[in-house]
Amino acid sequence: MADSRSLLNAEVAQRIDRALVRANRNAPHLKPRKVQRVPKQSRCDVDRLYDSFRVLLARPIVGQVESFAEQHPALDRIRMTLPDSIYRDFTWPHSPTLVLSERVASVVRVGEHFVGTDKFGHFFTEGYSYFRETERMTLPLKQAFLFGEWTESVYFGAETTGVYSFADLVANFNGLRFWNRILSEYPDPLSERALPPYVTCEDEKWVVAAKFDWREYIDPAWNESVNCSMMRTLGLLEKVLNTGPVCNPMLLPWQRYGELAPVLFNQHGLAVLPDYLQPEVILTQRHPELMTESRISWIKGVREWLEKWRIRQDVKREQRAVAGDRQGVAP
Repeated sequence: MADSRSLLNAEVAQRIDRALVRANRNAPHLKPRKVQRVPKQSRCDVDRLYDSFRVLLARPIVGQVESFAEQHPALDRIRMTLPDSIYRDFTWPHSPTLVLSERVASVVRVGEHFVGTDKFGHFFTEGYSYFRETERMTLPLKQAFLFGEWTESVYFGAETTGVYSFADLVANFNGLRFWNRILSEYPDPLSERALPPYVTCEDEKWVVAAKFDWREYIDPAWNESVNCSMMRTLGLLEKVLNTGPVCNPMLLPWQRYGELAPVLFNQHGLAVLPDYLQPEVILTQRHPELMTESRISWIKGVREWLEKWRIRQDVKREQRAVAGDRQGVAP
């Protein structure tokens, strides 16, 4: 497969350029009118800079660079369909967003690494969410990690797809590094060093100060066959294992991530999601002041009820299939 790093770097670079054009323009509410005197605008507005980056790079649901990686005709990729994936035996009650959409990310090569295109969306959009959760790196990293674990255990992962992706969490974290480095007001959370900012203010306008390169972010931990996922239930895990999946956690870059690795890596390989990554447990850590014993019990009860409902739907589906087979062979 051809290396797509240069194409992907160029796509990000042109979007950064467009973000700076937007950030350097007058804000919409300050555009001149026929009889209105426009107040003098302070240049190099930090809030407008981040907002412009968000508009150009952090689109919700499916990010701009993710779409580029999926669609650009010059970019080499391996397209994957749900029937060809390790999740092919999942049913819609257990994995509604995956099965009903039938959307499985393509794989591209960036340098020596193979990456799902969905990771580019995680990098920019969820990376921005991490940046917001830490209030632009003024709060501990734990705030971002708990937010990521919450989203992956509920609406971006385990409860909607059946899959808790550690590789997604790594992409999210590296996205936080990107957003922090736009102005580099705080040390890089991975290396703990001050890095050159991507953008600086010169002559009262924002200008590019350093080039973006995916090589500084992507590593083996972005690969779901290295940083393997966990499944919501034993039944889902068995369905995945029956497909003969590849899982090589021994290739995880432990030295690169240091003390952050245990939070971001699945060192055990394909497994069932443990209790400490269940929604009610994570929510208790995020908002201990709100989570009473009764609330924790209620959330756990809803989750367990939903799992029983899913099983009942599978049983009904199997019963209908058996009834259909009997009708088909009836004289």
